[in-house]
Amino acid sequence: KAQYKLASIYLNWKNDLESGFIELQNTVERYGKTIQGKEAKAQINGFPEYILNKAESLRKQKLLKEAVDHLMHMVEKYSQHELTPKAQYMLGDIYMNDFRDFTTAIQEYRKVSEKFGGSEQEPHALFMIGYIYANVLNDTNSAKVEYESFLKKFPEHELSPSVEFEIEYLGKSIEEIPALKHITS
Repeated sequence: KAQYKLASIYLNWKNDLESGFIELQNTVERYGKTIQGKEAKAQINGFPEYILNKAESLRKQKLLKEAVDHLMHMVEKYSQHELTPKAQYMLGDIYMNDFRDFTTAIQEYRKVSEKFGGSEQEPHALFMIGYIYANVLNDTNSAKVEYESFLKKFPEHELSPSVEFEIEYLGKSIEEIPALKHITS
């Protein structure tokens, strides 16, 4: 119990993934036939899911540095796991919405396409890059390049109509967009 509790302390109180994982392994090696040993083995098998869930929880608690550390750990240690593209996308989302660091957000979103092309998150990340250029940085040239790249790669994606709308009204104010005019009146 003490060995397993040590892993729990590292993982849940100290947010130390490396040490926690080592202590889970130690629990399995030393006490594999016990209830705690079996539970530790199950946690090891589900570690990527744990990391992603923990990162989401840390983010909700506004422990953003810890959330980023967890996501970076997952991207580095579990690069081939099916949930890793989601972790990479979440990094972009944290930098955009929580840190308001748009340059880093673009870099993190771009990694989704570079490292996890073909993933469910790729079109969303490409859309967000264009969105940041268009609506946050007011860089219409870069936004147009990104949006056109999106349409070339994902012409049938559910976000395509939104991308086409964005391209049509690039650089225009809300008052100049008929579909949004009611917002200002």
